[in-house]
Amino acid sequence: MRGLARAARARCPECGERAIWARWGELAERCPGCELVFLREHGYWVGGLIVNLGVAQLAFAVLLLGTVALTWPDVPWTTLLVAAAVLVVALPIWLYPRTKTLWLWVDRTVHPYGRSDGGSSGRSSADG
Repeated sequence: MRGLARAARARCPECGERAIWARWGELAERCPGCELVFLREHGYWVGGLIVNLGVAQLAFAVLLLGTVALTWPDVPWTTLLVAAAVLVVALPIWLYPRTKTLWLWVDRTVHPYGRSDGGSSGRSSADG
């Protein structure tokens, strides 16, 4: 659970290092604290993007249905439209770095390979 908490704060899920970002939303090649390889194969971050969009859509549905249910029959449609537009633009932007580190944590939890192997099964090329 410690790794999940670290990833949710956009830190390295292995060691909690903060300085893992080359630029906003772009991870460095490796963690400077534990040498965990961040750069994976092409398409690796698609899972994180799906989580990002899924959370944004869920938040939109909760906002829409909750507001309609709580204010029916006098729904403030203009206010709801503005709030929903802000939510579906701002939330994915804010979540983007966090979903990358969360996706990395999920992958490390499901596939616990070596720290510096770059995503292989943990065997070196000398192992065959």
